Amino acid sequence: MKVGTVFWHKSGRPLTEEFKFYRDVGFDGVEVTISESSEPAKPLSARGYLRIEHMLDDVKKIAEASRETGLEVHGVRSGLLWRYPLNSPDPTVRDRAFRIVEKGLEAANYIGATSLLIVPAVVREDTPYEETYQLVLQAIRKLSKKAEEEGVYLCIENVENNFLLSPLEMRRFVDEAGSEMVGIYLDVGNILARYQSYPQHWIKILGKRIKKVHLKDYCERTKNVTYILQGDVNWPEVIRSLKNIGYRDYLTAELQPYKLFPEKFFKHLAEIIRELIAL
Repeated sequence: MKVGTVFWHKSGRPLTEEFKFYRDVGFDGVEVTISESSEPAKPLSARGYLRIEHMLDDVKKIAEASRETGLEVHGVRSGLLWRYPLNSPDPTVRDRAFRIVEKGLEAANYIGATSLLIVPAVVREDTPYEETYQLVLQAIRKLSKKAEEEGVYLCIENVENNFLLSPLEMRRFVDEAGSEMVGIYLDVGNILARYQSYPQHWIKILGKRIKKVHLKDYCERTKNVTYILQGDVNWPEVIRSLKNIGYRDYLTAELQPYKLFPEKFFKHLAEIIRELIAL
């Protein structure tokens, strides 16, 4: 398995300098985030450098920084489907979501990433669950053709969107999508945070459908997502379960850096993930 993190960019610093830092502190690769130009970007932000409106220019810069430093950009993620879900009652929003995913797959291919993470739906009171299931399934079946064309896994993440609420349902949905390029981006901490059993149970059920893994912890005492090893995730069992299904890809931390001394955060993070892999 490989050591990864979501890429956090310091405003004003060259991408090559940033990528070199991540490589030097121990990461094999990073995951970059699609955003909109209008989204506010803090001095240290996971957004603002892969903009949907300027995708071609931005992917060229990212690909160049990756080549120059040897740091892989193994994945692309898009939070834009929270705003433009594939199950929106508005067909123009659904069309926009479809185009965002297509652009994301193209960007991932250009950069050399092997996955695009999406949150395909947000179930609310005005978006009935069964209708959502069918709308999203139809869209994913169409988008799977684009994923196959680009050679990029289209990965659905388990998040707090009121959709695909159990590993059995997630497995069924991915199987019904009918493509080897549609898989799961398993978020270990989200399972405990959403009280949906335990991550090792999901891993056993989903098996090789899991294409990528996000790491974070969850503390039952404080009821908060927290840093790895500071919560209640049974990490030895999680790693053992991943090895049992033959998982060999990235373990990518999806965590907010320390407010002060963020460089120390990333150094500590890479060390912890390597220790987990060695379990």
